[in-house]
Amino acid sequence: MTSAVLAFARGQLFDAFYIQPAAAFLCSFMALTALLTLLMAIRGVYFTAFDRLLYETNVIHWIAALLVILAAGWAVTLARALAAQSSG
Repeated sequence: MTSAVLAFARGQLFDAFYIQPAAAFLCSFMALTALLTLLMAIRGVYFTAFDRLLYETNVIHWIAALLVILAAGWAVTLARALAAQSSG
């Protein structure tokens, strides 16, 4: 578990996004997925928007989006570390 995930679990959302944006984004996505799944389980209603979303995209699109998010998050963290190192 990374420190961003730990901060997200403690409810410190802004700190989690500051520490590692990609991890905080993925945690937010998983929390939203869990909430929608809970709503589907309680109400017994299936959201048809998911079908349309899954039929219009391929798996390669999801993998590419995940890789872009992870690369952008690491780039932000690396840039912040390099800026702190050069100024300090």
